[in-house]
This record gives sequence, structure tokens and C-alpha cells, in this order.
Amino acid sequence: MTASISLPARNAGRISADRLAGFGPLFRKELLEWAHSKRPWVIVVVTTLFMTLTAANSAINAWIVANVPEATVSGAPISLDPAMNFLAAISSQIFVLVAIFAAMSLLVAERDRGTLAWVASKPVSRGAIWLSKWAAAAIVVSIVAGIVPMAATFGLVAVLYGSAGVGTFVFATVGVVASIAFIIAVVLAASAVISNQAAVAAIGFAVFFLPQILVSLVPLDLEPFLPTSIMGWAIGLAGGADVGFVTPLVWLLAVVALAGFASWRMERLEL
Repeated sequence: MTASISLPARNAGRISADRLAGFGPLFRKELLEWAHSKRPWVIVVVTTLFMTLTAANSAINAWIVANVPEATVSGAPISLDPAMNFLAAISSQIFVLVAIFAAMSLLVAERDRGTLAWVASKPVSRGAIWLSKWAAAAIVVSIVAGIVPMAATFGLVAVLYGSAGVGTFVFATVGVVASIAFIIAVVLAASAVISNQAAVAAIGFAVFFLPQILVSLVPLDLEPFLPTSIMGWAIGLAGGADVGFVTPLVWLLAVVALAGFASWRMERLEL
């Protein structure tokens, strides 16, 4: 469903000068489209099930060992520590995968349908089109793939193992939301260059996971300089580690750079 846009008349010659022209109506339109879509419901159900089952894994294994004769569980010893099991569910990073698949069609599909060209013909800037899609997607996906599943997981952990601590939940939420916002910016920036959803998704996976693999192969500690390390930074902060402020600064610079590049590319995109 495509919501209508009600925009005030504007001198066309001023649109290029106002990089955020029409952002408010466009942002509301994006939120309405998310609200009328089944996608958020699918995301919240799947992500919540995945995270809660991951957190419950230790309790399930402990029950099996205690109640099934001769049952054994291979691998690391079973931990019933609340914080460890809560963070185990977060560390699965299912929310990153969900964000990539949720965002990969936002621009590409509209280009294919011709909707993007119609919106761009209105008194709005193309930078505002991109920014509105990023802001709305980041907010909605952060809620349905991050905050709600995390809250359900936190509650389940409290029932199964005891409280993981409010501070752990708060800092983990910061990391999850920041990770989602970053990967959606990557996917939408790629969508401003490539008009193939599979290729856009592949870029998202490569940008998020490949640098983490590569830095592990070098003797230098480069992980703090990766914007994708924001989740680890937040968890370290929750644990009282001396994590510094390099990672959030790199994250912020990366998001601003992606937004700037995408806005520049959108102005030159043939629709």
C-alpha cells in the first residue's frame, strides 16, 4: 500500500538548495507504509522466537541432563548465568540479518515500480527521500527486530536464570539499535547504486561480516575502528570494560558518510 503525500507548493529552483525539502511528509509516508504492512509482524515474531530459544538453550540442556538418563551435552559446559544467556541471544545478531532483508527492497522495488520517479517529481529533494526511508526503517526495525524481542528475551532469562541486570539490557539495546541503523544505512546506500535486491543484500552481508573476519587475521587490534563493532563496544561498556570512545565515533562518521554519499548518488540517479 502506498500512502499519499501532501506537500506544500515550493519553487522548483530552491529544491536543490534545500537538501531536506519534504522530509517530514516523506517520513510520515514511510511510517504509514510500515504500519500497513505485514512485514513488521513477521519480523517481530521470527526474531523473538529465535532470540528466546537461543537464550533458553542452556536451560533446555540442563533439564535434559537432569531428567534424561545417560543424556550428555557436547561442547562447552552449560552456563546458567543470566547475563551470559541473555547476551548469547544478542550475539546471534539475528537482527542484522533481518535488517538487511527488510531494507534491501525499500529503494530497489520503488525504482522497479516507477514509484520512486513519481515521488521525486514532487517538490522534495532526493536526499530527503533517502533519509526518510533510512530514518523510518531504522526506527521500525529497531523496535520489531531489536527492542521487543530483547525485552521478551530479558523477561524469559529472568524466569529461567534470574535477572541479567537492567544495565545489561540498556547497553545491549544501544548496541543493537546502533547496529541496525548502520546496516540499514549500508543497504540503502548500496540501493542508490545497484538496482538488484540480491546484490544489495550481498553488499550488506559483506560490509557487516567480512571486516570482522579480516581484522581477526592481522596481529593488530583493529576491531575498535570498525563501525560494526558497536555491539561489542556496548556490551563491553555494560561489563565495565575500558572500551573508550573510538568505536562510537567511527560508527557516527560511517553513518554520516553513508548518508552523504547516498544523497549525492540519489541526486544523480536516473529514474
